[in-house]
Amino acid sequence: MKIDIIFTGGTIGSRIDQNGQITPHGTSLYQLLDVYCNQYDNTTEFVVHEPYRILSENLAVEHIRRLIQCINQALKIGDRDGIIVAHGTDTLQYSAALLGYLFGNVRIPIVLVSADYILRDKRTNGFDNFQHAVKFIQGNYGTGVFVSYRNQGGIPVIHRGTRLQQHLPFSADVASVGNSWYGRFEGDRYSQNPDYYVRAGKDAMFDDVENIQLKESPNGILRIIPYVGMSYPVLSPDIKAVLHESFHSGTIAISSELKEFAGKVRSQGIPIFLTGLSEREAEYETVNEYRSLGIHPLCESAPIAQYCKLWLAVSNGVEPEEIMNISVAEDFIYHNRAE
Repeated sequence: MKIDIIFTGGTIGSRIDQNGQITPHGTSLYQLLDVYCNQYDNTTEFVVHEPYRILSENLAVEHIRRLIQCINQALKIGDRDGIIVAHGTDTLQYSAALLGYLFGNVRIPIVLVSADYILRDKRTNGFDNFQHAVKFIQGNYGTGVFVSYRNQGGIPVIHRGTRLQQHLPFSADVASVGNSWYGRFEGDRYSQNPDYYVRAGKDAMFDDVENIQLKESPNGILRIIPYVGMSYPVLSPDIKAVLHESFHSGTIAISSELKEFAGKVRSQGIPIFLTGLSEREAEYETVNEYRSLGIHPLCESAPIAQYCKLWLAVSNGVEPEEIMNISVAEDFIYHNRAE
């Protein structure tokens, strides 16, 4: 068994410095492998890469490009059983989604792992997350991009990269949208989620990953988060798509400001997509109202993943409404009305 390990920093690759601050440090990276090899398995061969070392809140396009390049190089070698990416928790969802849309068709598992506390803290889940990422690869339980993560007080769970929810405030716990986790470990026993849904479609957005571009900033996307008393921004000339998030019930306020904003967007031929609506529940009357304004709900999908999907679209000259018609099998957790 041979696995590539890509270290990128984050809490799982950090320690407390002399000033009492958490900072990325190379010794933590090898502590992870030492503990695993000494306590769990010394037969797996790990090939180590470190394209960059940062705290993940500082994740920028240059880092994502290096990560993509590193994965491409590992895939070219061809004798790997899997790839593990050690990543920070703050932006875990962004990297997982981008990699999921790019590498969803690979024939080996690519598993991201992170930690809620540094490895020298007895509360850390970093060792568990890594150990079960290796077990997932060894068991040949799936291909494509995943995240291995144990929440505090929980058991190790495997998530699809394109289904992660944003963290709740003050929590490092990881969850899949609609509780659509892929599988989990109870002791040494792995079980698949019986309710896991895969719709028909492509495994990834693009066939040729090596030539994929990622703009420095997704300036063509306007991302809006609702709040009480909100006001809508002025549209800049470069906007190509609006991604509007909703309250937990898939609703937004049908205000005069929304109607004016939606009218301006529609007059410029810019699509407005909305995340957060569930097709499994009865809809509130406000849903029909925002549909009539030309707002298209992306039902049963993770907001960060849809943002990343649009980012890839505008970076590669694909019209946003076209990219949303590309059916990526792991994108939505239930049948989507737009299909």
